[in-house]
Amino acid sequence: MMLGTEGGEGFVVKVRGLPWSCSADEVQRFFSDCKIQNGAQGIRFIYTREGRPSGEAFVELESEDEVKLALKKDRETMGHRYVEVFKSNNVEMDWVLKHTGPNSPDTANDGFVRLRGLPFGCSKEEIVQFFSGILKSLRAVELKLELTMTHHESLWPCSGQVPMTDLGLAEDITALAEGQVLKG
Repeated sequence: MMLGTEGGEGFVVKVRGLPWSCSADEVQRFFSDCKIQNGAQGIRFIYTREGRPSGEAFVELESEDEVKLALKKDRETMGHRYVEVFKSNNVEMDWVLKHTGPNSPDTANDGFVRLRGLPFGCSKEEIVQFFSGILKSLRAVELKLELTMTHHESLWPCSGQVPMTDLGLAEDITALAEGQVLKG
């Protein structure tokens, strides 16, 4: 891994919007104008906690000039998807790769109940109301929705996370979720 001259940040870009079936060869073809450090080994895919591709990757490049070339690929298409390219660094890449994927230390008991398939216009208040049957004190739970922008600044990802400090409470929420559905 080649380090940059300033603080060892390296020459890294983060890529988002890749097809889930994307291979390292396809990423190399996408960045064919750029010199990727160590070829296919310089492409580091990010995986979900279930071990599936997330559609994101880090690409280690040989120089700052190569980073500039890679950033010009922002919003170009790969297949039917457009790909976003952001400047990154070794610190972010190492942290993300350590804290994502099926074997990461943060995924087994990270204290979050993950919500999927939420209605497009779902609010925090509706989620609190959904859980109100089992939550004795809503003040004990800080509700955070991860509002990641996807493909357009006005779209919600229709997912969220609720931090839990009580594993029993998380199990109660899972049981409740199996019996109820948020109405959209």
